[in-house]
Amino acid sequence: MAEEMFFSLVCENKPIDFFYRLTKKKHPNVTKHAHHITIDYPIEMAKTILWFDNSFSGLTAEKLIQIYNKTKAEKPTKIVVVCKEITDKSVFSICLNFQEKFVLLDQYMTYQKLYKPYQTFPTITTKLCETKTMGFRDFVVYSFNKKRTKGYLFSAFVLVLSSLFVRETIYYCIVSSILLTFALISWLNPYFNKQEVDPI
Repeated sequence: MAEEMFFSLVCENKPIDFFYRLTKKKHPNVTKHAHHITIDYPIEMAKTILWFDNSFSGLTAEKLIQIYNKTKAEKPTKIVVVCKEITDKSVFSICLNFQEKFVLLDQYMTYQKLYKPYQTFPTITTKLCETKTMGFRDFVVYSFNKKRTKGYLFSAFVLVLSSLFVRETIYYCIVSSILLTFALISWLNPYFNKQEVDPI
């Protein structure tokens, strides 16, 4: 769900609108910008910036510096960065060099520490495709496809050639015979060579 929520936010035209609605639930002094939200705490004389990084490449040290440079003029006391993942672990040590407090949330931590406490969740508009694992039938179809014929023939030829130079020729001949059988099955069996026609 966390992955699908992040993906759906990225696909929106103005994902920052969601974070504006989320922060307005608990904070009255919220300002919406193009890429971030500013939350003012007048009594505490504090300011929090929530930045949404909508890239799939993840948060790097270079990107963190860019976010800091774009927000430092507002003089925040805390900068919360929501991203897909933290790809560069050096960002944690870089954060210690600034006076501002950094909170880095990947897509799973955002779900746990932001969406759930505020009870506000992005609408899942785009579902992620599940990766299909290869079953035994798929493995057999793949192994005996017509495209594998050349590979089996080449391997059998190499083994027969190698049997001329080694003592244990019987093993090489058995394996090369098996490979030739596989090549024959791959070439002749129509069940493994169905042509799929995709409509344009």
